[in-house]
Amino acid sequence: MRSKLMKIGRWTAAALVAMLVLAVVMTRVKHQREVDPVPDEQKIARTLEIIRTSTPENRKVLKVLFFGQSITRSGWDKEVLAHWHERYPNTVFVAENRALGGFPSTDLERTTEQNIAAFYPDLIVFHVYGDHHAYERIIRMFRSETAADIIVQTDHGEMMPDPPCTEGLQMTLHRQPGCAGYLWVHQRLWNDEMSYHKIPALAKKYGLAIEPQRIWWRDYLLRTHIDPQSMLLDGLHPNAIGKALIASFFDQYFDNLVERWNGQTDGHVVSIPVNKVSRSAGTATVRFDGSRLELLSSEPLAAWPKATIDGVSPSDIDGCYQASRASSIETVPDWPAVRRVTLQHDHVVEDWTATLTNISSDQTTFDFNVKGSVTGEDGSGVSTQDFVSKSGRLRLDAQDWMLSRAFNLKHVPLQAPFLVHWTVSNVCAGVPEVIDRGDGMMQYRYVLVTGTANKPHTVMQQGSTDGLKDVIEFRAYKPPLIE
Repeated sequence: MRSKLMKIGRWTAAALVAMLVLAVVMTRVKHQREVDPVPDEQKIARTLEIIRTSTPENRKVLKVLFFGQSITRSGWDKEVLAHWHERYPNTVFVAENRALGGFPSTDLERTTEQNIAAFYPDLIVFHVYGDHHAYERIIRMFRSETAADIIVQTDHGEMMPDPPCTEGLQMTLHRQPGCAGYLWVHQRLWNDEMSYHKIPALAKKYGLAIEPQRIWWRDYLLRTHIDPQSMLLDGLHPNAIGKALIASFFDQYFDNLVERWNGQTDGHVVSIPVNKVSRSAGTATVRFDGSRLELLSSEPLAAWPKATIDGVSPSDIDGCYQASRASSIETVPDWPAVRRVTLQHDHVVEDWTATLTNISSDQTTFDFNVKGSVTGEDGSGVSTQDFVSKSGRLRLDAQDWMLSRAFNLKHVPLQAPFLVHWTVSNVCAGVPEVIDRGDGMMQYRYVLVTGTANKPHTVMQQGSTDGLKDVIEFRAYKPPLIE
């Protein structure tokens, strides 16, 4: 019996050692897999192609969305844009900063769909703090609802960042700098964990370019011995010196990618020349694969193009109707009063107003009624319950009201009645997007369809052949992720 027990003990010990060795091997494999074999210049190939192939005779347009929270909102993007205009004078940069200060990833997630749909960028530059699961859901929205290139930024140095920690099972009691835990070792601080591990893993998973700003801040601080607080306003947000450093790091990173571009292309945005469009009996037929199709013209068309998509009018497609960002809270002007207005088959172009009354002293509860400029009175609700309008056209979720958050931040009460405004527009009709190319030429963009299923479609455009004489191209967008 004793020999059997000893044999079992030896087998148990051997099995334990084998398991530990396997865990170490798997940990090493895990870290080897985190090395991304796809270079960043491939991941933003279309952006780089636009810049590198722009000429004085053919000034191409790049639409850039800066998105995130207060660090992105701080203004360093203006320095980047000034640098771009000087260094790449043949490219037309159309940029918007739609960042929302004080909105971590769980808040920003609720606003993402509206913000990207409203601008529909070619390039997204993104940074946000907060929960990594919400961060990934935002990335999935970028990838499933746009064909944009994406650059994600790691955090700046609000303090001296730790060095990267080799995470995983380690059979030693001696931990490397920046590491925490025994046996299963991990990064000591969350900002370092996000910057060194979580964001790079998501960048590899979703094909994102990544600007490793945090490690560059660490190297800069070690090299210069500068106190990081001297570049910050309040322990986190950059002052003028800090913003200049953020912009400088980004410029170096981006310019390097432009220089390294070697003809890589991207298949998610496809230009369809007019001479490739079949025409018959006054109808032009465009076949494309994706969820959005634009018509680009050098002159304004006499009327909005009359078209059908798979036999359906754009006026009957949900994705063509978009709600604007809601008006702001007076006490926190950057914040919309409600984070998200969800349209439910709303195909009416109109202005909306929510009138808030009976606001409690801490602004956690209030009553409201909703009215559309066309629909009229469309129901009333209370802030603590999800609301669907009487017509069924829109929904306001209780979690999205921002009044109590604003009061907790500023302690300044709002006066009732307080009005919240937003607009529902049809982007597949009305007024085209007009872009001044700066060379005496204009570009007019007509959205024929957007927000439709991400699959092959047939668009039939009615009109004479002369109606296409000023058309530059049709442009199809196919998001790389199908949800």
